[in-house]
Amino acid sequence: MARKSDAPLFLTIYLVLTCALPSIMVIASLGSIGRPSTLFALLALAWWILHQLRRTTPSIRRWHPLRVALAAFLLVAASSYAYAMVRGLPESEASPADAGLLRLAGWAGILLIATDGLTTRESVRTLLRRIALAGGLTALLGLLQFATGSSLIEWIRIPGLSVSSELANIDSRGGFVRAAGMSLHPLEYGVVLSTSLPIAITLALNDTTKRRLLWWLPVGLISVAAMLSVSRAALICMALAFLILLPVWPKQLRRKAVMVSALLVAVIYVVTPGMIGTLLGLFTIGTDDPSISSRTNGYSTAFGMASQNVLLGRGFGTFLPAYVIVDNQYLGLLVELGIAGLIAFLLLVFAGILCAWQARKSARDNELRQMSQSVLASVAAAALAFGFFDAFAFPMAASLLFLMLGISGALWRISRRETTEAQIQEKAATSGDS
Repeated sequence: MARKSDAPLFLTIYLVLTCALPSIMVIASLGSIGRPSTLFALLALAWWILHQLRRTTPSIRRWHPLRVALAAFLLVAASSYAYAMVRGLPESEASPADAGLLRLAGWAGILLIATDGLTTRESVRTLLRRIALAGGLTALLGLLQFATGSSLIEWIRIPGLSVSSELANIDSRGGFVRAAGMSLHPLEYGVVLSTSLPIAITLALNDTTKRRLLWWLPVGLISVAAMLSVSRAALICMALAFLILLPVWPKQLRRKAVMVSALLVAVIYVVTPGMIGTLLGLFTIGTDDPSISSRTNGYSTAFGMASQNVLLGRGFGTFLPAYVIVDNQYLGLLVELGIAGLIAFLLLVFAGILCAWQARKSARDNELRQMSQSVLASVAAAALAFGFFDAFAFPMAASLLFLMLGISGALWRISRRETTEAQIQEKAATSGDS
């Protein structure tokens, strides 16, 4: 990279553009790729390519599993795009296909900048702190929206940016307001919460400075906001993240965590009458819930469209909401990129989880071990959320997944380097003693 220390700052700016700007604000003349975060992500890819052209030494001495998986996914996406163009696309699908490929390129740039640019655990820790802070501030805004019943962001206007659509990110369920923060939909808001919670918990547990109590604020805000989000997806994804974190905690800490969780439920029960019953009802209502029936009703149509182009699909971005809404990104990928694309994306997610797991396994100290486990939990939670809505149509959800995948790749390389350096030092010490 230009300087390795630039990567955390670059990725922080991307995080701000993603989470601190309303998702409906775009540069109107650029259409669907006019979001500042999308353009900045494309700049990330250009920066990474320029670095690859200018460098004179290998950046990685051996193959990187995340790079291989990303290359396979992008190859399938490009092949699907080329096949769709040769086959011929209606005008309504051609522009979304172009925009979809550009969005994929931008997300790949962010993943590569994180994987190659975060070269020390200090740089990773710095970025993770900012992700936890972004999650805490998102939760705080959501709590204010829940309390007031208003989006609170209608007044935001930035020169050069236009509002792409009417702001309608606040709705209700069971008589309670469903907050959405800066995102387009409460489900996307839930992805931000579930992705940042394991990071926030781990940082709070491992901080030994005088400010360690402050790092529990994001944890509390995110936890309460999740309970009040009236979202099955948010609760399921955060439960998964919590369960993944538990194995690396001491037995006493696990007991305290369960007790605190029970206390949180009790507080919500007292402070917000009816909320616990509403949350329980989300998991018992079954197909009577319109949000579930609307998903399942469109599955037959989606599978029918997928069967027309089984291997490579119809092209990324061409499965338009006007056709049918299935609220399942994995099914959407099957339609748009075929079996090859769905498998390639699953391998990409698996590679990210594998990198974090191997980093945790080879870590030589508790800090790196827990940091790696928290990233694994974050990636798993974000990936699970993709099964509940068409996440690639929502900028925050996709951006955070690719960012966390990149951090996982960075931890993989950092842990391997630290292990190698420690082994060399041990051999040198042994040789010196002899």
